[in-house]
Amino acid sequence: MKKVIGILALQALMLAPAYAQFDTPQKPDVNTIKSKILLVETQEEVTRTLMDLRPTPDLQQRYKDGVANFNQLMQTVVDKNYKFGKKVEYMTAPKVAALVRDGKAGKYAILHYTVQNSKVDPMDIGPVYGSEYNDSVRDYSKSKGYGVLSVQLVNSDKKLVDIYSVSFPVAYPSGADLTYAIQMMQYVFGKVMKTPDYQIKDFRAEMEKNNRALKRRTLLIAKSQISSKTTLQDLKEEYYHPIQIVDYKAIDDAVMNNDSNYAYVEVLPMKATPTMSGKINVLLRDLVLDAKDGRVMATMKPGRMSHENIADDISKKEAKMFLLDK
Repeated sequence: MKKVIGILALQALMLAPAYAQFDTPQKPDVNTIKSKILLVETQEEVTRTLMDLRPTPDLQQRYKDGVANFNQLMQTVVDKNYKFGKKVEYMTAPKVAALVRDGKAGKYAILHYTVQNSKVDPMDIGPVYGSEYNDSVRDYSKSKGYGVLSVQLVNSDKKLVDIYSVSFPVAYPSGADLTYAIQMMQYVFGKVMKTPDYQIKDFRAEMEKNNRALKRRTLLIAKSQISSKTTLQDLKEEYYHPIQIVDYKAIDDAVMNNDSNYAYVEVLPMKATPTMSGKINVLLRDLVLDAKDGRVMATMKPGRMSHENIADDISKKEAKMFLLDK
């Protein structure tokens, strides 16, 4: 099996040579995934965390609610959107690890969620998933780094290997993020299976076709995705289709409801190449996605950056580049 070192296959569209290391999964691995049961890792209440939160019953209950809400959200999204493999089962992460260790995970492809270069912090579960997922929650989650959802297979040494991964712009994903990830995985898997020698560049024509549908969508940009200096009028100077600045919850609702009236922006992280100059080790890519089905309608590389920092807000420069006819 070939480990995928890229975060998102479709982020390779319109790329400079610096992005050449991003890849798609191998067809034999995709065929293997299709033949397996998808085993989705869920969270469980951590005894140590429950004990630490005992002096604050409200926070302890919020933590319990957060674990339950995350698991329900994951199941809702996967049950609704995952149609690739044989069927889906759910199991807590510690039990999945035991299954792998005991050599009993061979019939599964494992959907694994983690935080990049770290692990899920139980103390973050309550603040994120214990209440409504809005702009303030989005900002909190972003401050914790970014998360990765991976499809894994078990090799002959009982080791898990990432076959394909999707990264999120925040550590703890919303329902919209999870929906996007599952839709993207299935799109790439389907292309690999149906198209001989599929290359990422082959998607360009399809994206250009999708881009024309933007005139029939209202583009939603979250308040957390723009700087305090950017106004709606600024964006409208360059983006001539319908556009709104909204609380992130509006984006989450549109995607969870597969609302064909809307498109939305995801600002996505991906790893930089070792040869890139400066101190940057994570790059960003903006995707415009159809809220109905996750189709990629536009994409662009970051255009405002220094050696230490990449602007992750949407300005009128980015809005202009979302329209491929400009």
